[in-house]
Amino acid sequence: MTHVFKSALSLVFIAAAVAGALLPVRAWAAPDPKADGSADASSAIQAKLDALAGDGGVYSLPAGRYRLDHGISVPTGVTLAGTWQAPHHAEGRKGTILLGYAGKGREAGAPLIHLSPNSTLKGVTIFYPEQKLPDPFPYPWTIQGEGMHGSVIDVTLVNCYKGIDFGDKPNELHYIRNVFGCPLKAGIHIDQCTDIGRIENVHFNPHYWQRSGEPGIPSWENLLSYLFHNLIAFSIARSDWEFMQNTFSFGAKVGYRFYSSKAGACNGNFSGIAADWAETAVLVEQTQPPGLLITNGEFVGGKGSKAVIDVRPSHSGVVQLSNCAFWGPVETNVRVDGPGYVSLSQCNFVNWDANNTGAACVQAVGGEINIANCMFREDKSQIELQSGVLTATVLGNRFAGAQRIQNQSAGDVQIANNVTRK
Repeated sequence: MTHVFKSALSLVFIAAAVAGALLPVRAWAAPDPKADGSADASSAIQAKLDALAGDGGVYSLPAGRYRLDHGISVPTGVTLAGTWQAPHHAEGRKGTILLGYAGKGREAGAPLIHLSPNSTLKGVTIFYPEQKLPDPFPYPWTIQGEGMHGSVIDVTLVNCYKGIDFGDKPNELHYIRNVFGCPLKAGIHIDQCTDIGRIENVHFNPHYWQRSGEPGIPSWENLLSYLFHNLIAFSIARSDWEFMQNTFSFGAKVGYRFYSSKAGACNGNFSGIAADWAETAVLVEQTQPPGLLITNGEFVGGKGSKAVIDVRPSHSGVVQLSNCAFWGPVETNVRVDGPGYVSLSQCNFVNWDANNTGAACVQAVGGEINIANCMFREDKSQIELQSGVLTATVLGNRFAGAQRIQNQSAGDVQIANNVTRK
């Protein structure tokens, strides 16, 4: 009996030693947060995180529902990790679920989760139990980072008002990977980034709230209507060579907005990005001179879309779209204005002029434009070059019917080697 007791006691000491290697004693001394959603867990979680602040480390939050009546801050060098190894629907109420109650009605307030430099949020689902439609409550950013190397990985944002912000505060080398969900007003915002940020594998779709299994799910019609009139899925201002790949939004007012803030505008490499059923898939207000390299994009306008790609009069930079596909019940696929340069190469245009008004697939109001090796699949007006166009090259394109290019430009316009399918 004594031998058994000593063996059991040895196992306890070994387990304690292993646990101690993961968490310092002061973290064990802090009370465990309630995991049933019945009471505020924010103070207990914060105490666990603060206990790791000195040397850094990982606080692993077990499966459960954790009510946050106050925002929490992840200290420098610390990771707050839930149980998910990849984003999931919250259906079945499984995994590590953070319940956002903090900040209701205060859009400009502190975020639900603040990321310090070199800190990480990983493997959690975030749900706002009191959110509703058709008139949602404003909330602050769900996740906001600052400084160097803030990371958001394997996170589901079920019904956040505003999702992830690396922009209101200066930052560098942000990393956002495997984030899925249904943001209502803003998905991801980037600004004040002076060293390469990365965004990978992000999927915004209303079914993340619709299939959540939580109470208070709005009707599909109300949800789609709200998103189509309010959501800006990705918004990017100053970022010095942003890398974005394999990102998607469905039903947004604007899929991707590129604009100039007080800090400046963006340049970057955007591969495999998509906006489906958007009022405007890509809105370009400004870019840096090195421009946007958009490759293998999928852009679909929803009913009522005036322009799938809308380059505004303020634009003076460069936009290059290569190997992109366009379709949907839209008026115009690409509208170009401003003194900047836009290139369309090997793009596939399936639908346009939904109301049969004679609208051209590509409409250039101003600036410089290159249209090369593209396919225009409908027998309708293909290209309109208005008087404000400075230069244009229309070369080697394939038209489904007769060539219909309206050229009112007094600038240098070269049209050659286009073919028509009889």
